[in-house]
Amino acid sequence: MQGAIGNMEKTKVMLVEDNHGLREQLKWAISDLYDVLEADSMESCCQVFDSAAPSIVCLDMGLDNIPERGLEIIDRLILKNRMVKIIVITANTSEKLGPESIRKGAFDFLSKPVDVERLRIIIERACRMLGFERIGEPAAAADGMESSENFLMVGKSKPMLRVFDYIRKLGQTDVNVLITGESGTGKELCARAIHFQSNRRDQTFVPINCGAIPENLIESELFGYVRGAFTGANTNKTGLIETADKGTLLLDEIGEMPKNLQVKLLRFLEDQKVQRLGDTTFKTVNVRVIAATNKRNFNAEVEDGSGLRSDLFYRLNEFRVDLPSLREREDDIALIAEYIINKNRVRFNAPRLKLSPRAQQVLLVYSWPGNIRELENKLNRATIICVNQTIEPEDLELSTSSFTQLSFKEARDMFEKEFITRTLKKAEYNISEAAKNVGLSRPTFYDLLKKHDIQVKVEKGIRE
Repeated sequence: MQGAIGNMEKTKVMLVEDNHGLREQLKWAISDLYDVLEADSMESCCQVFDSAAPSIVCLDMGLDNIPERGLEIIDRLILKNRMVKIIVITANTSEKLGPESIRKGAFDFLSKPVDVERLRIIIERACRMLGFERIGEPAAAADGMESSENFLMVGKSKPMLRVFDYIRKLGQTDVNVLITGESGTGKELCARAIHFQSNRRDQTFVPINCGAIPENLIESELFGYVRGAFTGANTNKTGLIETADKGTLLLDEIGEMPKNLQVKLLRFLEDQKVQRLGDTTFKTVNVRVIAATNKRNFNAEVEDGSGLRSDLFYRLNEFRVDLPSLREREDDIALIAEYIINKNRVRFNAPRLKLSPRAQQVLLVYSWPGNIRELENKLNRATIICVNQTIEPEDLELSTSSFTQLSFKEARDMFEKEFITRTLKKAEYNISEAAKNVGLSRPTFYDLLKKHDIQVKVEKGIRE
C-alpha cells in the first residue's frame, strides 16, 4: 500500500513548514505518490486541515521560531480527527520535542536535515496503518483486514471481523453491552472502540474496575457523596457515573460487584438517575453502560445465584460481545505482531526493528495463554534486549517448560495434537480441506485425529 489505498485516489499529505525552500524540496520528493497540500503557519495549517481533511500531516515543530507551537498544533489536529497521522520534524536543538510529540499522539518524528528517503518510508507506513484502522473502507476490505480504531484491535480472522461488525452496529445504538472474554483479549479496548464509534465519541469514557476497589468504597466511587454523609466526607464528591454524563461508563469485572450495590445500579439503569450518598435529591444523567467480565461460567453463576442478580444481568446483557482468544485468531497473530513492532520502532527509537523469520514462526505456534496482552509484553521486552534491532526466538522468552520435562516423543505428540486442532479450526472443521492445507492425505489426517483422541462432532458444525 503506497500513496493510494486500494483503487482510491491518492492519500492527502499536508506539509506544514514555514521555510519555503524546504517545503518545496519535501513536496518534490513525495508529490509523485501523494496529493500534497501546503501550509506555512498554524493558522493556515488549521484552515487547510478543516477544508481538505488530509490523512497525514508532516509538521515542522519550529513554526514562528516557537518550538512549543508544534505541540499546540498536534493537540488541535487530533481533537479534530483522532485518526490523523502526524509526522513531526524537529531541529537537532529540540531533541526532547520528538518524544514529547509522540506522547501527545504524533505517529513518528525525524530530525533536520530531513532524510527524504526515511520520510517516504514513514509516510508509507502511516498509509498502511490508516488502511488497518479505517473500519469498512474499501482499503481494509480489499486487504482482507480491518480494525476498530487505534486500540490494538486489528485483525482479519473471521471471529474478529464479526466483532468489528458488532462494534460498527453498536456505535449506532445506545443499548447496554456485555463484553466477555479471557484476560488479555482486549475487553476495555473493545468498549473504547464502541464508544468512539458512537455519537458519544467527543464525551467522556470512564472505565472502572469493580474488582480493584474495596467493597466499602465502591458505592461512593460510583455514586459520589455529599459533605457530611459519613466520617471524613468533608467535601462533596462527584461519582464516576455522573462524570460519565453524556458519555460511556465501563464496568469492568462486573461479576465482582457487591450484592447490595447491584440493586442500586439496577435502579440507575432503569431510570438514569443517581443519588449521592447522604443526599435527598436525584440527578438525571445520560450514560451508556458497558460491562465486561472474564468469567467463562458467567451465565451459570447468574442462574445459581452466586454471581450477578438475574435482573441486573439481563439489563446489562442487552447485547453481548464474546471476544475470541488469541488461540482462536491464528490468522491475526502476525498482523498484531507487526502492529506492535511498528509502535515500538517509535517508542524505543528502533527504526530498523523487525522479527526474524524464526521468531515469526515461534509466535505462530505458541499457545498464548495471556492473549494479546502477553504478546505485547513479550514483544516489548524483546525490543529492549534484542541485538541489532532484530528479534530472535530467544529474545521472546516464550515458555518451553512444558516441553523440557517431556521425552522427545511426548513433546512431538503434544505439538502434533495442537497443530491438528488449529488446522481443523482454520479449515472450519472441514476434514478434507484441513488435510489438504497441511499436505496430508485424508486417511493420514484421520489417523492423527484418532491417535490424539480429537473428537469430531457434527453438532459443532464439523464437516467431513
